[in-house]
Amino acid sequence: MKLICFDLDNTLIHSDKAHVAAYNYALTKLGFKKRSFNFLVKLFGRPHEEIIKVIAPKASKKEIRKISNLHDEILIKKTYRYAKPIKNVNKTLKKLKKNYHLAILSNAVHKNISALLKGTRINKNLFKYIIGNDDVKHSKPWPDEILKAERLEHHEADFMVGDSIYDVIAGRKAKVHTISVLTGRYSKRKLMKYKPNYILKDINYLPRLLKKLNL
Repeated sequence: MKLICFDLDNTLIHSDKAHVAAYNYALTKLGFKKRSFNFLVKLFGRPHEEIIKVIAPKASKKEIRKISNLHDEILIKKTYRYAKPIKNVNKTLKKLKKNYHLAILSNAVHKNISALLKGTRINKNLFKYIIGNDDVKHSKPWPDEILKAERLEHHEADFMVGDSIYDVIAGRKAKVHTISVLTGRYSKRKLMKYKPNYILKDINYLPRLLKKLNL
């Protein structure tokens, strides 16, 4: 079976509100300045630690770890409820699972992924592999998550699907075909600069594309 790798946030679910609330809880808890919604969401898609360095530039390494841990803690306990599934995503994933192996590759840690899937009522059993940033040395835009999925599958991945430029960069580094979706914070024009193989309005157009490609 062919392997399709999916980003999670803003590809399968809308999770900006959940992450913004969690980051601001962590920041204010540790005495840092609260950040606006628009400021934060422009950073999403980057590695977790890189985001924290931008939103708390004066934080020490110890404080960065604390912010990260507090973000995860409040996300799992409370703010995961703010996440919403992309419309019809369960139906589309069930359709795809009949003919493909599916994997989630996320810059979040496993416990966050599980909480967000639970909050959005997406069955984790739809995915053969779920790989978080705690499973690899480097998260996207490095290709480590894709390469790990390929090692587990014992053959190359066929597609990397995501909403951000970092998904495209990771896919290109792994020499995998990339599919961008317009359900995140990146415009079609911005995504096109990074040359994904295909751009779709949302995940629900993927079965139609694969049928057209005869894959």
